[in-house]
Amino acid sequence: MKLIDLYRNRKAENPKRILVTSALPYANGSIHIGHLTSTYLPADIFVRYHRLKKNNVVYVCATDEHGTPIEISAKKANLKPEEFVKRYRKEHAKDFKDIDISFDIFHHTHSEENKKLAEHFFKKAQEKGSIYTKKVDLMYCPKCTRYLPDRYLKGTCPKCAAEDQYGDSCEKCGATYQTGELIDAYCAVCHAGPEKRTQEHYFFKLTQYEKQLKKWLTTNRHIQKDVKNYVLNWIKEGLKDWDITRTGPYFGFLIPGEKNKYFYVWLDAPIGYVSSTVKWAKMNKENWEDFWHDKNTDIYHFIGKDIIYFHFLFWPALLMAADFNLPTNIPTRGYLTVNRDKMSKSRGTFILLREYLNRFPGDYLRYFLTSVTSNNTTDTDFSYNEFQVKVNNDLSDTFGNFVHRTLTFTVNNFDSEIPSSGKMSKDDKLFDSKINNLAKEVGALIEEVELKKALETIMEFARECNRYFNINQPWKTVKDNKAKAGTTLYLSVKAVCMLSMVLEPFIPSISKEIQSTLGIKNTAWGKISMKPGMKIKSPKPLVVKITDKDIAEDPFSALDLRVAKILSIKDHPDADKLYVLNIDLGDEKRQLVAGLREHIKKEDLEKKNVVIIANLEYAKLRGIESQGMLLAADNGPDVAIVSIDDAKPGENVSAEGIAKKPITGFKFNDFLKIEMTVTKKGNIAYKDTILKTESGKALIADIGEGAKIR
Repeated sequence: MKLIDLYRNRKAENPKRILVTSALPYANGSIHIGHLTSTYLPADIFVRYHRLKKNNVVYVCATDEHGTPIEISAKKANLKPEEFVKRYRKEHAKDFKDIDISFDIFHHTHSEENKKLAEHFFKKAQEKGSIYTKKVDLMYCPKCTRYLPDRYLKGTCPKCAAEDQYGDSCEKCGATYQTGELIDAYCAVCHAGPEKRTQEHYFFKLTQYEKQLKKWLTTNRHIQKDVKNYVLNWIKEGLKDWDITRTGPYFGFLIPGEKNKYFYVWLDAPIGYVSSTVKWAKMNKENWEDFWHDKNTDIYHFIGKDIIYFHFLFWPALLMAADFNLPTNIPTRGYLTVNRDKMSKSRGTFILLREYLNRFPGDYLRYFLTSVTSNNTTDTDFSYNEFQVKVNNDLSDTFGNFVHRTLTFTVNNFDSEIPSSGKMSKDDKLFDSKINNLAKEVGALIEEVELKKALETIMEFARECNRYFNINQPWKTVKDNKAKAGTTLYLSVKAVCMLSMVLEPFIPSISKEIQSTLGIKNTAWGKISMKPGMKIKSPKPLVVKITDKDIAEDPFSALDLRVAKILSIKDHPDADKLYVLNIDLGDEKRQLVAGLREHIKKEDLEKKNVVIIANLEYAKLRGIESQGMLLAADNGPDVAIVSIDDAKPGENVSAEGIAKKPITGFKFNDFLKIEMTVTKKGNIAYKDTILKTESGKALIADIGEGAKIR
């Protein structure tokens, strides 16, 4: 059945509309598992539940494609921004599909629909006196010859004094501010100190909506208390009007009537929720205004806590200005840490969704993340050890074991037919009652977005299923009281059917596998469609246990690769093939001995940025100590150094998805076991992953494809 048919069926049965959105993924990088945790997975579970309830629900999302970071990244890639964003648009769509995120539409903000709507919101705000212009001091980098908006200006937060914060908001305290307020500001690209220059900008009068925003927050029973109090404190301190202008070069929509002034990305990005609805409505011959203007609609925005300010203040104020429906709820989750540390590329704790999917089934991650993420902004942690324990204990031993032995016993002892219920004992009736009530209990929790509690309720029921099966011992009663064994199996299969249905929003692939085995189609929330006499298939193992070997640390993680600058170079006094190099590692100077003398001239090495193994055990080579090892690429006849332009000495080098856990005194023989090669484009790869510095720059070697790193 097509999505349009599903939608129309829901519409006919329930006139109440539910529109669900997820924060738009930025088209300047890949999806990581933190994105999934806070935003896409909880929204998808919520939507899948409402679909099973046959409710009139639509789930929209899009790539967020505007802003300075994209404009600069596109220039570095020698692509037009329009072409650059298409790469991530395609990649994001595939990642979401492979983890079973079931959007009704996945659109993009660089669209004609979004342009028209951005201009519409701007015009409506102008009509209400919410737009004005004033002169502002902007930061201009004379070295880069460009204005520095938000992400390309760094400094000390004017509110909490946290260092290394961006020009528009502080990651530590959550405050927002103008770029000119940043203390000790510097260009994030070249680190030069900026100049102040004056320009006229458009502002949105956020202060005009303080009372309305406060009323919306205080009267809305759905909004989380932790977030509500957080935002009300901002209002209490006094809101500031919002600069909605960015000066070119900039990738975005021109402000009507302007030649080089663009809408700030945070104006048109949330409007992407509306434009995605418009696009979906066009495709399905529906009226998008039913969702954004009719009060018989509930709107849910699922977001992470890093964008609270924009979604609880700027966005609702824009909706008020344009006379659009306000969100019913904005479920907000905290950050995902990895091994108790903040996600970091340099530490290798930045786990891409694709890297995970290359190792384990998507349902395992969906289950684990839901089981550890509460309905608040508290941070959640991921570790492969805890992931292993949770999957093995819950999905395999508790849930999977019950399902497999119930269905296997039915196939082996009842000729693959579901037996009749027979005469039920008091305990049988009690268990049957628990089966019948489960969907109601779980559904009530999902509707309140208490997804962790809903999953806990399901797993407690699965444990009850195992207890019921063990107490009734059908492997014994089938020999002398087959009717009693039949009752046990009838109720156990019924429990399996119910489990597959209530778990479908959480682990859809596994649930569908169970339903296929049972011969069930078109499941509906709370309705058991199995009957005595139905034939079932022989079950396949649902969950394969995760072994210690599966989660073992990659040998690459023991390496400490860092950028070093060659300060000086001289010939080794006692070896014709060796150089002695003095290098700068940022916080220290070192001496290296390198066997490059017959391959590379001194002048081709001086002042170069190279990559070294900083934790290699020191060794004396012909009487001179080498405090590490320089990386080089070797294809037999030729040798080339591994270099990196525009990187700072001391920068970490890592492979995304591999936790960096360097050991002291790393052995040279262990390094030889790690195979790194040169790609067709001259980059250095380990297991098909390009090695990069923490600032995102790829390592290169001027040598043919396939050369080995030595």
